[in-house]
Amino acid sequence: MSFLGRALKVFSGVTAAALAIPFFAFQVNADSYSGITIDGDFSDWDSVVKYDCLSDSSHVNEVAMVWDGDWIYIYMDEEQQNSASWSSDHWNTHGQFNIKTDLGYVLVISVIDNGAAGNIIEVTDVETNEMYTANNGGIKVAFNSEYSTWLAPSLTEIAIPSSLLPQYSSTINFGYYLGGNIIRDVADCSGSIHHVDPTDPTDPTDPTDPTDPTDPTDPTDPTEPTDPDDPTPTPGPYNDGSGIVIDGDYHDWDYYPVITIQYDTAGMNNNYNDAEGSIYQRDGIAYVHCIANEFSKQDTGYKYGTEFLEVTVIFGYTHTKLIAVELAPDGSLDWSANEVRSMSEGTHHYALFYFSDARLSKNINDINYLDHYLGDMYVTIEDHQDETEFWFDIAKLAECGHIETSESESIFVHFHRVGWPMLETSGVSTGPIFVALLSTVAVGSYITHNRRKKGK
Repeated sequence: MSFLGRALKVFSGVTAAALAIPFFAFQVNADSYSGITIDGDFSDWDSVVKYDCLSDSSHVNEVAMVWDGDWIYIYMDEEQQNSASWSSDHWNTHGQFNIKTDLGYVLVISVIDNGAAGNIIEVTDVETNEMYTANNGGIKVAFNSEYSTWLAPSLTEIAIPSSLLPQYSSTINFGYYLGGNIIRDVADCSGSIHHVDPTDPTDPTDPTDPTDPTDPTDPTDPTEPTDPDDPTPTPGPYNDGSGIVIDGDYHDWDYYPVITIQYDTAGMNNNYNDAEGSIYQRDGIAYVHCIANEFSKQDTGYKYGTEFLEVTVIFGYTHTKLIAVELAPDGSLDWSANEVRSMSEGTHHYALFYFSDARLSKNINDINYLDHYLGDMYVTIEDHQDETEFWFDIAKLAECGHIETSESESIFVHFHRVGWPMLETSGVSTGPIFVALLSTVAVGSYITHNRRKKGK
């Protein structure tokens, strides 16, 4: 029995579940797909599903994507020569697309006008700050031979190594950066498609091959559909937040869902997102994480970690603020830390207090009654990334702001020096709910092996 057949059998019950989750999409016709070669001959895309861009400002007719093992292949049919370079569905992101994982992480794909030679395609790994192009061999790009001919199709094909994918569980999406997804729920198809060569008598999967080991009458044959030992899909990596500890080691946030945060709501038009953040709530404590990429380039003046040192928390419609007070190893407190505009590389430890406190406490072990110690924060500054994690006591902060309990059922956290949107948690963490969806979704997790682990 084929892999897809077994997968469908396994998930026949899941599709009837109360959770309405779309089955992941096979982007190719397995009977005619024989792989993609980046060579300017687009006939190998004939068996791949194409998607309309559906945007008046897209300037791209159709796109397609195949995730086939070590490579992710992208197809673009532009309205005219170089039109993808000014394509967008957001006012400040022309020529920017992205691959977004099912955990919310994004890999930005920048398309830059290069005249009759086609477009320059740039992809930057935000963890290493290394840019990949066709010129340096990091990615592959090709155009059809009539790309710059008036009224002829302008076609582009791109291959991006799977190793550049940020964290994911099972599937990826393709769409506009800071915009909507055009292609959704694409899984790695390399383990599910075998191309039978009917002229090759040694091909063991050819049903006409007399040496085919499959015996449909043998109940122990693992390819037999009635086999009681058919494997069930194993969920991909995810993080329900239960192991998160605020200690300056950020790896316990790996594979926890994130949202993209953008400076000035539209980003800085770079080859990477400005920031990404997460929030988790457990036992009355909010846990928050944020990574800012190359944030020294933003123009508020707060950089090298200081963009995190003042946090707005919203209870219902009531705004309040946390401020970070530098905490020395001996417990002493430096209230002036929140006013600095840059910090040195390395990890810094802070205590979080209410913004309107009297600021009289000198040591964390001797808090003045007019001050309110509410949590802990760590901030780490590296060459091109700033990172923070912190916790705060929700009820104590609400009490400081004279906020009713009913308002604290839904809270928002906003890094107002970084950008929008806000992080939201409502009564329980969004993490475990998200994970519940993931645990039921993906045949894709069953066939996905190239899961990237964040490493620092």
